[in-house]
Amino acid sequence: MTKQEQYITIGLGATLAITIAIVMAKKKATPKINMKVFDSPDQLGSGNCMDKRLIKMLWQLAKKAKYPVFQKINSGARTAYWNSKVGGVSNSAHKMPKCMAVDISTPTITIRNKIVVMAKLIGFKRIGVGRTFVHLDIDTSKRQNVAWGYPSGTKPPINPFI
Repeated sequence: MTKQEQYITIGLGATLAITIAIVMAKKKATPKINMKVFDSPDQLGSGNCMDKRLIKMLWQLAKKAKYPVFQKINSGARTAYWNSKVGGVSNSAHKMPKCMAVDISTPTITIRNKIVVMAKLIGFKRIGVGRTFVHLDIDTSKRQNVAWGYPSGTKPPINPFI
């Protein structure tokens, strides 16, 4: 083997090692998400319908806010029955097959406000703010850059859009 062939072989080996390291780092950076946390309580497996963009944004939110978002999901996908049972609006972004909304438990005002501010920074344009939870959705068929309080229609305690 010539010197040039040795250099090429070493270069290819180094490139392969770097590529493998990058792929392994990315696998560690993107944890596997248990989609069951999004299930409507009356239909097992329904959380699998959740919009992939929403999941990606929630992962970014968890990382930026340093908050266990995926362990704090109160509501994700909803069947029509469950949406009605919990008092959801008829055109809720939670409803299947849309599956474009989540409610995240926020036990303190500080955590709630942090989630609201970070959600806006990440790109959420629809944010509902409750006393102990934050609603986030990515339904572009509805008004954008809006925050609301609960009961629905009341002024939110924090509004990142003003």
